[in-house]
Amino acid sequence: VDQKTTLASHASVPGAIIKEGMIYLYFVDVATDGVAEKIGLMTSKDNGLTWSNKTAVKFTGTGNKVPVDPAPFLMDDGKIRLYYFDINEGRSGTKTTNKIYSAISPDGINFTQEEGIRFAKNDIFDPFVLKDGSTWRLYVGQIEGNSVVSATSADGLTFTEEGTAYTGGAVPFVHKEGETYYLFTAGINIATSTNGSKFTTTGKSFVSGAGKVTADPSVLKLTDGTYLMFYKQQ
Repeated sequence: VDQKTTLASHASVPGAIIKEGMIYLYFVDVATDGVAEKIGLMTSKDNGLTWSNKTAVKFTGTGNKVPVDPAPFLMDDGKIRLYYFDINEGRSGTKTTNKIYSAISPDGINFTQEEGIRFAKNDIFDPFVLKDGSTWRLYVGQIEGNSVVSATSADGLTFTEEGTAYTGGAVPFVHKEGETYYLFTAGINIATSTNGSKFTTTGKSFVSGAGKVTADPSVLKLTDGTYLMFYKQQ
């Protein structure tokens, strides 16, 4: 893997999709100088060679929620659904039932909260969603056991827990190629699965060429068949 340019500072948990030839890269714009976390967006029209300036995603109907850990999904109608974790709930100071929510946007910038809760479980964070045929799959990191939990849905809105998909890593991203599911977790370690519900480590990992810690992986398959990885480096 070639080392690429730093896209944003004070940023984490990237997630990207391609819509009409443009890459939409979402990430947590980490709080600095007393300013609360927000979700940032950068776009690229040339497969990641050059990028727009950073802008802040706007939400309507979220109330006092603070969306973080964005997981974008391109809908069939061209809208972008953003699954997210509310960091306000994670700051309660007690063991909580954390919740994954979603918001929808026609332009990738202005999002409207969707009703209801997508998934809830103690101490979960960092959602990732993919659609596999008619089945939606949600993967979330769980603090306990440093693990990844999977859940499935028929509509992308109501997810039912399937079980622990992987132990020994969290902050999940999953890519399906052919009949194989590839799970990337913070580290960045790589595991595989034939059914999407149980993963086995490959013993392989990605390490920064700069010798720094890598985390929060997101892998995007480009239109030319190559892959682009986004990650946090610290």
